[in-house]
Amino acid sequence: MPLEQIGNLVTDSDHIELTRLALEVAWRVDIGQAETLPELFTEDGWIATLGEPNVGHAAIRSWGQMMDTDSPIPGVRHVLTNFRFTTEAPDQAVGTMYITAYLAGAPEGQATVPFAMGTGTDNYRRTADGWKVTSRAFSPHFLRE
Repeated sequence: MPLEQIGNLVTDSDHIELTRLALEVAWRVDIGQAETLPELFTEDGWIATLGEPNVGHAAIRSWGQMMDTDSPIPGVRHVLTNFRFTTEAPDQAVGTMYITAYLAGAPEGQATVPFAMGTGTDNYRRTADGWKVTSRAFSPHFLRE
């Protein structure tokens, strides 16, 4: 693939801000504060991890409350790596990262193996309040039972 087809990287300062934002989404899910995710998303934003997209602040909040109280994957912990952010327009960016998810509870003396691993793709928009997520999608490379 020719270099010009892989996108223009964001500035160093935007890279730092977007990395922090991407990590904040995962961190809030991991610590049981996913109901606060709408603060990080645009009004029309959406999140689609392992199911249909949850579109808009009310749907994202509802999804977050479910993750906080009745998660189908309780104890999940995310590790995000290999961040790459490109500009789509002056105030828009796309980010990709690898997302590895672990579940607590391996038998004593055994290592916890990843529950899932795949690529996360975020779209971002710069607002008056700074960068916000417009969408987060997860495309698994593998999922364990």
